[in-house]
Amino acid sequence: MSTSEEDRPSVLTYASALIRVAYTTLAYWGVGLLPEENHGRKALAWMRVGAYRFAAWHWRKYLKYSEDSRARASLGWCYANLGMIESAVEHYRLAYVRNKDPEIALYLAQVELDFGNRTNAQSLMQDIYQRRHELSEDSLSTLTEIETRLSVSAPDNQGNTSKPVVKTANED
Repeated sequence: MSTSEEDRPSVLTYASALIRVAYTTLAYWGVGLLPEENHGRKALAWMRVGAYRFAAWHWRKYLKYSEDSRARASLGWCYANLGMIESAVEHYRLAYVRNKDPEIALYLAQVELDFGNRTNAQSLMQDIYQRRHELSEDSLSTLTEIETRLSVSAPDNQGNTSKPVVKTANED
């Protein structure tokens, strides 16, 4: 994934992430944070600045202490941003088995599509359509992007998928 100059975090964002990592380390040693809290907070700080390799390392450490579907999905997100699509699919699948959350399903569908598993992505989209009201605004824009890539229309209330109407030159 390429990032433009506009997408890059500012110097203040980097400084904030580094301060957050240092503060979390001090809290871990001084106050006694649990190891999964320590690694989870550091992973989120690194993700904020796009340091996905560091974030993935912390998510892997987090998962050694606590199996959490959100953490596993975040690890999948890091791998997807690093271009490691096969690993991303693997971790998203594991997260989705444990938690059938529509957002996890949505991002699993996205990486399945990136990996070339179009039928798996379409199957997941059918599950997502039924729970699309649970998705955030950001996830709805991702849903629209995936629908465009799959050229699939949302099903109506009876579960029938509407086909896009294509006019031929003779019908005008």
